[in-house]
Amino acid sequence: MDEYQDEVAQEKWLKPKLFSYPDWDAPVAVFDFEELENTEAMLVLCVRKAVGEEYRSEDTCYVWCGPDFDINAFEEAVDLDESQFVQKCIKKYWGEDRSIELSKVKIVNEQYDATSEAFTYFFD
Repeated sequence: MDEYQDEVAQEKWLKPKLFSYPDWDAPVAVFDFEELENTEAMLVLCVRKAVGEEYRSEDTCYVWCGPDFDINAFEEAVDLDESQFVQKCIKKYWGEDRSIELSKVKIVNEQYDATSEAFTYFFD
């Protein structure tokens, strides 16, 4: 039973999380390609390093903005620019993991119309 619980905990820990601007404190673990249809979104995908797993050779934060994303379009006052939002997401995802320096997380800016295979790999 302990072995099973350890496996579940490991899977949960490794699960990529998707953040949507401005909600840095509410990531989702279940997402699909439909997320990329919102042309007004800014998405941040955080993925933990996992030895021997494809597209997980390093701790990576993918940043994707739809072509119609406008930080000024949000009705509620949001005091985060894009860079600050990315940093908040990184801290939320990796913050409790003392084994990693947050400054060492690789940040990859994805192009709306030419996303990388590594980025899209994590979408169902």
